[in-house]
Amino acid sequence: MGASFIIHRKWKEREEKDMNDYKEFYPTPEELVNKMLDGVNLNYVKTVLEPSAGKGDIVQGLKSHAKYQNLDIDCVEINKDLRNCLKGAGYRVVGDDFLTYTTMKQYDLIVMNPPFSNGDAHLLKALKMQQRYGGAVVALVNAETIRNPYTNLRKELVQLIENANGTVEYIEHAFSDAERQTDVEIALVKVKFQEPEHISSIMDKLQKEKAVEESDPEERQHLADNDFIKAIVEQYQMEIKAGCRLIEEYKAMQPYILSSFSQKNEKSMYDYNCILNLKIGDQKASVNGFIKEVREKYWSTLFTNPKFTGKLTSNVLDEYQSKIHELRDVEFSVFNILEVKWDMMQNVAKGIEQSIIDMFDLFCSGWFSEDMGTTIHYYNGWKTNSAYKVNKKAIARFDAFSNYGKEFDPIWSSYSYDGGCMKRLNDMEKCFNYLDNGRTSDGIGMEKILRAAVQNGQTRNIELKYFTVTFYKKGTCHIVFKDEELLKKFNLYGAQKKGWPPPSYGKKTYEEMEPEEKAVVEEFEGKEEYEKTLHNKDFYLVNENAFLIGMDKAV
Repeated sequence: MGASFIIHRKWKEREEKDMNDYKEFYPTPEELVNKMLDGVNLNYVKTVLEPSAGKGDIVQGLKSHAKYQNLDIDCVEINKDLRNCLKGAGYRVVGDDFLTYTTMKQYDLIVMNPPFSNGDAHLLKALKMQQRYGGAVVALVNAETIRNPYTNLRKELVQLIENANGTVEYIEHAFSDAERQTDVEIALVKVKFQEPEHISSIMDKLQKEKAVEESDPEERQHLADNDFIKAIVEQYQMEIKAGCRLIEEYKAMQPYILSSFSQKNEKSMYDYNCILNLKIGDQKASVNGFIKEVREKYWSTLFTNPKFTGKLTSNVLDEYQSKIHELRDVEFSVFNILEVKWDMMQNVAKGIEQSIIDMFDLFCSGWFSEDMGTTIHYYNGWKTNSAYKVNKKAIARFDAFSNYGKEFDPIWSSYSYDGGCMKRLNDMEKCFNYLDNGRTSDGIGMEKILRAAVQNGQTRNIELKYFTVTFYKKGTCHIVFKDEELLKKFNLYGAQKKGWPPPSYGKKTYEEMEPEEKAVVEEFEGKEEYEKTLHNKDFYLVNENAFLIGMDKAV
């Protein structure tokens, strides 16, 4: 009899609670639901929580607004009959009382019309949930909840809304014509929290470890004098350490995240049957696989960084960029970077030589029947009469105008199949960089100058490092070389590689030369200029060692 009485009493208490909960139930009118969702970009919403779902009016409104989206919607409802109503409509019910509801699931949006009597507690909980992971809250509460924050809970609520730059809109008679009517003034609260910055405990620990190591001078490693190389190697090492620790942590966690309990005693299965999978591309994550991928990324970055390759001509750079995949097997260290640099220095001379010859031929190839006299000067070379040199004013086909609108843009063509205008001008500058031996300062850089010219609509007399350029819509570029001494060196180098000056050029005085040799000198530059060349032959006559010096400066 006693037990029966207790059961009856508890059942009665539950019925009374359900009735009280029902008294707090005010279905949200469609017009108000629309107002709640106004300004909410559902394209960025995948997961939704309705923590006071009632019979599903807000959920139905959500589905109507997101017709072509498959929203993941969870419902919480305290009233049993209303929960059954939700289930009957096919909605997912995940809890009864929102104030006691706990989950680690993250929601993009919480939208709610909580009970007026404790709406402050419901809204505060929703805000704190979204504040932690990022997401939006849209809620209807009694206007007095916001207007009259007389309790500590309400004060905290209002402060949180203000700190998050939330909005509050007061609405009178919102439920005057509703399914259940009330004249209570309501407040429509909308708050959006940005996703917080994720802090890696692994990286934090590594940074602290690094700080400890660097605080001890005896343990500090001297990596290199070059700050750039040192910095990028240190960054690489930090990334490798962090990734390896992550993989190790994942392997240690595998026994706890198996896809089934039956695998518990099958150690060999740990790597293959986990709920969470850590992969590198399509392959199972491994320390060695991770290291290879990171190496390739850093070698690739190195060969695209102007600090390392800024003075390499395109043909040389292409050659080394093609080897990046091979370097994934080579440790990214100061030693190996310097070894690659030395390899470049040993092999780059031919590339630079070819670039200068190509540039020499570019101006002397006879592309233009008109105005060629302004571009080259012909002279009788050694054993041939086909010799030529580039004049101070030259013409080349560097098209700086777009294909479609013929708008001036010397940068766009950098993306064409042959590199176009920007690439050719860059190669020209780099060739002259090697010939110049560091006499001329770098200035602000070619690309910045050309971009400024585009912005100002300047197509004529654009001053670059070694030359000024003028572009024409017919696709030609008129070039005026600024340094005639450097131009002479350029011409001498091109002529020598083609065998046009006599072998004695730069080795004999003019008086020591044979008549045929003197004739070439006279036609090329004259006795006076030749004596000047002979006096300063270390500058004018290039040897292979000069390329190595130039390369050393470049990287």
